[in-house]
Amino acid sequence: MDVTREPIGQETLASQLAQRADDEALAHAVLLTGAPGRGGLALALGLARQLHCKGTGPKPCGSCPSCLQHDQLQHPDLHFTFPVAKPPGKDKSLSVDQLDTWRQAILDLGAHFDMVELRERMSLGNKQPFISVHEAADILRRLSLTSHAGGWKVQVIWGAQTMRTDTANKLLKLLEEPPKRTLFILLADSTEGLLATILSRTQIIPIGPISPEAIRQRLEGEGGSSEAISDAVALADGDLAVARRLVKTDAAAEFAMYVDWMRTCYARDGRKAAGLADQFHDLGREAQKQFLAYALHMVRQCIVGNYGAQGAVRLRAAERGFAQKFAAFIHHGNVMDMQSTLESAAREVSGNVYGRTVFLDLSMKMMELLHRPK
Repeated sequence: MDVTREPIGQETLASQLAQRADDEALAHAVLLTGAPGRGGLALALGLARQLHCKGTGPKPCGSCPSCLQHDQLQHPDLHFTFPVAKPPGKDKSLSVDQLDTWRQAILDLGAHFDMVELRERMSLGNKQPFISVHEAADILRRLSLTSHAGGWKVQVIWGAQTMRTDTANKLLKLLEEPPKRTLFILLADSTEGLLATILSRTQIIPIGPISPEAIRQRLEGEGGSSEAISDAVALADGDLAVARRLVKTDAAAEFAMYVDWMRTCYARDGRKAAGLADQFHDLGREAQKQFLAYALHMVRQCIVGNYGAQGAVRLRAAERGFAQKFAAFIHHGNVMDMQSTLESAAREVSGNVYGRTVFLDLSMKMMELLHRPK
């Protein structure tokens, strides 16, 4: 699939970063924060291409040996680190083991993808990917070597929020005092989960949402029904990776389970809640996380509609009909606790807590919250 790697909808930020590079005003470690589907990786790749370009005119030229190597993501001084899981039969989890998969994801999706897509391509099952201390040691080793092309070495760390504490600590000195002409580009969903010592050593640059118009144009170019694209644009919150998934699915299964669950909790039906907990457990960890994210989205949309901001509600037609009826039970007296309870459940799932236990406990709490007075 011929998809550009340009930072869609982020042209202004891309231009600012390019100018900083030209002026040699870039920090030696940059942290781009924002949902992966907003294009942080595309910005990082563009910046690396510019630094490596050997053209004599405006950079990147697109035709020099370095630019041609970047076309295939094969430049010897461009290094990638991203979350992986330990493969069978090995005692280390290293990005190099999945580097071909990583490159193909970029070639296919234009650097606008997230961990959901990457997990599927890496066939991780229920394994939780992370950036290990062994990866940190590998970064130290390769950046200690002389630049192959005699210029900049660029180390991209995608999903930096998945670094373990020992991983981050091992990189601290290198981030503070990197080898000459070495640039770190870290990408993370947010600053949450990153050590304060990492944050203090980086220049933090937030990435805003992609405009609806830019997302619509890209989705129309990739194909899909106009109705599905309109829904995706409205629901994706400026995230192209999410928008692509929304075009492919109508979320009917998640919606049906959410409605069944909410009605069960409102009825205080413990027996049925136990059955739903079994269904939740059988989904697997990633699907559990997606369902909890969906439930959190629905709760937020109910409260938006409950306070009369119907124009700001981001729901499909079927979802909107249910939300309009159910919004009365989500109000200022319980919405904050609902949100924190769902977020806590998502953290427990990410931390490998038994899915059935998480969902059953969550259901008991939701039974109380739905009957809490305004």
